[in-house]
Amino acid sequence: MDLLLAGVIVTAVIFAGSNGFHDAALTIGNAVVGRSINPRWALGLAVVFNFIGALLGEGIASVVANQIVHFDGDPEVILTSLIIAFVAATAWSLFTYYLALPVSSTHCLIGGLLGAGIVLGFTVNSAEALNSVILPLVISPILGFVLSWGLTALLSKTFAASPPKPLFRGARMVDSVLTASLSLVHGVQDAQKIAALVMVGLLAVDANPYTELSVIEISWPVRLLIAAALAIGTGLSGWRVVRTLSVRMAGLDPLKSAAADGTAAVLMYTAALIMRVPVSLTFILGSAILGTQYAGRKGRARARFILPVAGVWVLTIPAAAALAICIGLAVRLFTG
Repeated sequence: MDLLLAGVIVTAVIFAGSNGFHDAALTIGNAVVGRSINPRWALGLAVVFNFIGALLGEGIASVVANQIVHFDGDPEVILTSLIIAFVAATAWSLFTYYLALPVSSTHCLIGGLLGAGIVLGFTVNSAEALNSVILPLVISPILGFVLSWGLTALLSKTFAASPPKPLFRGARMVDSVLTASLSLVHGVQDAQKIAALVMVGLLAVDANPYTELSVIEISWPVRLLIAAALAIGTGLSGWRVVRTLSVRMAGLDPLKSAAADGTAAVLMYTAALIMRVPVSLTFILGSAILGTQYAGRKGRARARFILPVAGVWVLTIPAAAALAICIGLAVRLFTG
């Protein structure tokens, strides 16, 4: 049992680190591409605010650990399921990074949990999964596109007569602030669900068999551990996915960059603090970037980069679930 718990903690830390590594550069990517902030300063800012954000809030943690998945049954099965889910989610996250494609860590993890549940038998609340995962998966990028389109059109019309240099200077100042804001909410969103599942593992060790586990609060040692892993992954973050979203897929000037980041920040904070549902910064920001390309001065959205991004958006949950099923079947085969 203790070995399985250690496995849960280790795989959770690795997943949190891969999450920061894969996603965190996105929070600063637009600002860096638009020359709003120096890349080194931006990365340092992302590390600090991801760490702070990871220590805040518990609303999303409760949804993931208590409402979407019902953890009951043999504690060893629960711990094994968590390990499988983290391994599958990490594998898909790193694979998509290798392809330089953005991915949602939330959907990686939900897919991993679904696959592990199918093989090892714990239950998923399908109605809650639909309301808290599937619908936000579909709706949030659409909102990101529409709101960024509207904001860009408004800003373009408002500042149509303004000289470009002072306009872009002001937009860069705004975008540098939005960078910190996005990093903070990225930490809030992505750390809570990982920490909640670690708490499930800790509760499983001491719980009676076949008692449904409920996470009331996240302990500070777990918060700090996951926050540190997310921050370290952020500090090691690469730029492959940023190049896909902020350079290859679309053409951004400082005004459009600020509009996309502002839209993403509003939607992310709304989801985290008001709706309390897990959403993907990756796809909200990607759709917001696309929205800026069809408002005001015409941009240069490129379908050959958009289509693979959309494909990953659709495939992540089933792909992570399929990986978890394969791993779960292998575990059952070798453990008898």
